[in-house]
Amino acid sequence: MQSIEDDTRGGFNSFLTDQRAEEGQATVTLVDFDTTVDITYRGRDIEEAPELTDAAYTPSGQTALHDAIVTAIEQADTQFDKRDTPPENVVIVVLTDGKENASETPKATVRKMVEARQEDGWEFLFIGANQDAALTAGEIGVDKDRTLNMDASSEGTQAAYDSASQRISNARAEGTTDGFTDEDRSRQKNADQ
Repeated sequence: MQSIEDDTRGGFNSFLTDQRAEEGQATVTLVDFDTTVDITYRGRDIEEAPELTDAAYTPSGQTALHDAIVTAIEQADTQFDKRDTPPENVVIVVLTDGKENASETPKATVRKMVEARQEDGWEFLFIGANQDAALTAGEIGVDKDRTLNMDASSEGTQAAYDSASQRISNARAEGTTDGFTDEDRSRQKNADQ
């Protein structure tokens, strides 16, 4: 993500702005990963979730993708255990520019956790640059229609965050993201031109 570091921060901050304008409540947990996995913040009300800054987000190292997904799932489980009622919608968005190369968690463990949560109604959106997102996500149980190949450019990054925000808005209004659309995919194809 180093080549699109500023765009990643800006895209995430735009995502927060978009979601703050939506009706209803939402919480956000931000898991940052490279060679290690760090929880930037957990279970924050969307209105209070801090924007990304240079100090809060500096990409480096390898890609502990599996460890990050497991951490995100476990953090959500922990947050939900503290609530009187479960949330109406749970969506985990994964955005990566690299393939898995640093996790301790085996792929089979991630797949089992993802599939179990999907059976409970959770949704997973997978956005990947520099890889076949559908292939990578499919290996861990994420449905093909919930994957998006991202062009690793300024335009591709912003379009990916816009698409993710639209899918989250859809989930908040309709109860499901409905996956990425042909328009989302077209915007990524046009980003590299």
